[in-house]
Amino acid sequence: MSKTILLVPLTKTNWPIMVKLARTLRDHGAGRTLPVILLSNRLTKTLASSLDDGIRCMETSDFSGPPVFFGANRSQTVTKKLVEGLRVIAQTKWLTPMMVHYKALVIGRQLKKVTQFLIDINPQVVVVSGDRNGGIEPIILRAARDLGIVSIIAPSAFSASVEGLFINRRKAEGHRVSNKTYFKHLFPNQWRHDALSGEDLSFFGIATTYAYNIHGMLSPNPWVLGGGLSDWILVDSDDVKKRYVALGVEFDKILVTGHPDHDLLATSLNQKNLTRSYIIEKYGLDRTKKVLVLCLPNWAEVGFKSWHWHWLENEFLCSCATQIDCNVLLSLHPSQNRDHYIFLTERYPPLKILDEKLAEVLPAIDVYFTGLCSSTVPWAVLVSVPTVIADHYPEKDHINFGLPGVIHVSQSRDLKNILSQLVNNGDSFEKCEKQLVSTEVYGKLDGKAVERIIEEIFNAQSRTCKENL
Repeated sequence: MSKTILLVPLTKTNWPIMVKLARTLRDHGAGRTLPVILLSNRLTKTLASSLDDGIRCMETSDFSGPPVFFGANRSQTVTKKLVEGLRVIAQTKWLTPMMVHYKALVIGRQLKKVTQFLIDINPQVVVVSGDRNGGIEPIILRAARDLGIVSIIAPSAFSASVEGLFINRRKAEGHRVSNKTYFKHLFPNQWRHDALSGEDLSFFGIATTYAYNIHGMLSPNPWVLGGGLSDWILVDSDDVKKRYVALGVEFDKILVTGHPDHDLLATSLNQKNLTRSYIIEKYGLDRTKKVLVLCLPNWAEVGFKSWHWHWLENEFLCSCATQIDCNVLLSLHPSQNRDHYIFLTERYPPLKILDEKLAEVLPAIDVYFTGLCSSTVPWAVLVSVPTVIADHYPEKDHINFGLPGVIHVSQSRDLKNILSQLVNNGDSFEKCEKQLVSTEVYGKLDGKAVERIIEEIFNAQSRTCKENL
């Protein structure tokens, strides 16, 4: 009898990871394992249309659910202004009980549907992207726990710092709880003080917090991945595990496997010279100069900042990089549409956009340059590539503090000079590079990360049973 494993992707970032795991589970199980990808939103249904290798997908109705945020900061059309106005009205004191009742009613109906869905397909394990997202995720975690189905978080992006989580919540009235004494007393783990705005901010928002609480879906600690209703969380390295424990995740709940893209890093590292020659030839780079890869933050795509602010800052980063005497390649986040960024290659020569995934080329470059809170910085540390982080924003890049060979630049006026020193001054480069004596605390590049992830998924059910004895 086939063992069903349900995988629940939510975003463009974790979609390829879930697909890779599904393919490996299918091949590894030799017919004994049936991986099923759950398509629960419009994005994943669109992405699934490109699958052509027989991976089984099952659709649900769109479980929009109570959102974690109250919408991204997009262009202000009349319709969007109207919607935003209605959202603000919905947060007024006299409508909050009505909102709680409505959200709780919607969640209750969805919970019944999801519970029946899980009963029908009977998965042994549910693999999720996290345990603090909105939409179907808290619903499926609650239903899985009620049915005794093990849930496990696959390695994806690094958990954002608390400061990073404040960015979007500052803009939403429903997240401000400075004067909500009863709310803060009732839910002490659901809010934090934001020193930058001076406000106390809740993670889910007032109405959603009450609604989740009614149905037992509230994460005990939503400020870190693994702090919610999941049974296990898989992470990249011992260093990540240490950081998560410091943020409040139970030590025994965290399993170190490595990230799926670590296997791409390992392959690229093993053929470093070949990879370098390939990218130099493909992109017409100057062999006599260092290769710098710039990773632009996806502020606007995730709703952290306005598009206007997004382009001003990202063009500033491009300008800094391309004023240095080196080759410059641009690596885009999965959420970033290449067509939106192609103009940068004309405006900031000699910049060129990479077709390859970052992990496929990172070991073969000389300098990595990125903006706020990139979860790929530990990858550069792991393959001994000196890294510069533009950290001149009010929201500091706490998730990468303390990593060796990583230079945080806190003043924008210093950014170009520090990049130039690192690229063109041999002593500065060697000094930074020497800090990057790779150890397994930051990950294990043995090409077996996906294999370890699959093994932990297979073992999750038996391990949970033993823990409960």
